[in-house]
Amino acid sequence: MSHLYLLTLEIEPLEIGRVYDELPSHLTLMSRFLSGLDPKELSDIIRPVIEPAGNIALTFGPTIEFGPKKVTAHMVENSDEKLLHKRLQGALEEADVIFQYPQFIGSNHKAHVTQRDGKDFPPGSQLTSSAVYLIEVVDGQRIVRSRFNLDAAK
Repeated sequence: MSHLYLLTLEIEPLEIGRVYDELPSHLTLMSRFLSGLDPKELSDIIRPVIEPAGNIALTFGPTIEFGPKKVTAHMVENSDEKLLHKRLQGALEEADVIFQYPQFIGSNHKAHVTQRDGKDFPPGSQLTSSAVYLIEVVDGQRIVRSRFNLDAAK
């Protein structure tokens, strides 16, 4: 059985096991991918990549209309997030996942936080993220499967 997943960097805390129609503010660290691994198996593979990364400081850049749906997005200018994205890409490729949108992976990954609930991240503002979530998409709903603490190894 194939599972559809994505990984998000915490902007607002999510609850493990909760089902969301739409996720609250988050940064998509890795866009949707398919895997035959169940959530625990996948978590075991990516945990050693995520947890030693340490908290990630985000600095916001311009707010733009982004993507095919022209959503309002707060762009992020940060190399630590890009490094974690790249390391996760390698671990996921080794686990034989299929990226649903390969055009948003690797050098084409554009870190951003989509406008939600009137939350604003003006250019120059900063936020520190201390967690990554594994989200499974089932019948259009997003289920939080795992939370990884970015500073767990420290």
